[in-house]
Amino acid sequence: MVNYYIALKTKGSVILAGPGDLDKMSLARGLAEVLVGQPSLQWSLVQAHPWWSTRTGAPGHFVMAHARFSNLKLLDVIEGALGSEAAGLPLAFFVGVERMSPAEVLCYFCDLPNDRLWRADGSILHISIPKNIYITGTLDVEEKCGMMSTTRGEHGPGITIQLRHEDVAPPVGAGRRVEPRPDWQARFVRSAVRNGDQARAKLAQILSDDCAPLDPLDELERRLGVGSFSLSVCEEAWLYLANAFDVDGHGLFVEPALENVSIAQDYALVQSVLPHVITGRLESSMVRSDEVKEYLGPRFPRAYAWIERLSRRNLNVPARRRAQSGSTNAEVGLGPAAARQTAN
Repeated sequence: MVNYYIALKTKGSVILAGPGDLDKMSLARGLAEVLVGQPSLQWSLVQAHPWWSTRTGAPGHFVMAHARFSNLKLLDVIEGALGSEAAGLPLAFFVGVERMSPAEVLCYFCDLPNDRLWRADGSILHISIPKNIYITGTLDVEEKCGMMSTTRGEHGPGITIQLRHEDVAPPVGAGRRVEPRPDWQARFVRSAVRNGDQARAKLAQILSDDCAPLDPLDELERRLGVGSFSLSVCEEAWLYLANAFDVDGHGLFVEPALENVSIAQDYALVQSVLPHVITGRLESSMVRSDEVKEYLGPRFPRAYAWIERLSRRNLNVPARRRAQSGSTNAEVGLGPAAARQTAN
């Protein structure tokens, strides 16, 4: 839950990927319940693709009707968030998009954050998306398939969190309600750091001078044989690390600053850095997994486990990179077309 909380503050949009029988949306629903209460006009759940429509006699008709209804719900949320923002109120509006198709991932996590809302008829509505809207989408990925190689380059500015069955538990006990404290929502909104310079300034006030937050990236560059990670990768790491501390400089994972930043570095490696190696977004030679694991093992158990699962799948990373580089443009190019096909 802490990782999800930080990721949502960092980018405003998060993809929860995992097995189809896993209630991934419980994380989003639970956080919204704690921050804004339930039921609340600040929480809206949208069923993405109407998979049930195939069991009807007129799937095209129901898909179109469902798309129109989803658009209306989103427009209601956007209107409320814009009004709150204009009034200077620290209110957060949460949207859950459940069981997305690959085309809908592009629509909600690439186009929508860039102020493009797809209509049911395949046209685009250009609309300003306020910063106080937080979108969480779920994507069914079979556990046996391992890591999902979604990145910001393919799916917009969101962070992808891989979930397994042991990762999700009901955040609120059965029959128990959590009453939000008045300051929780305001602290969530006002503590979010979305600017790289602000992130570096915040960390400089918290960490000692001899602590270099992005040292793990420098070491991985050397061991992976890459020239350098892109600016967007580094910026996302800075933002995640800064958002791992509250407005008073207290760690969100654990209280001690150095231990907290180490845990945050581990998550940032898994969610923002290592996926770029798999998808071939960087000019890289051969990935030397043994050297990488030797470095990650003692300090970053989550990143080590990520590489270990990759090794167990016997993936040849350079070959995967070539396959991805040959298909990525096609995937991105087919995004709007696929969205129109979904709508039609």
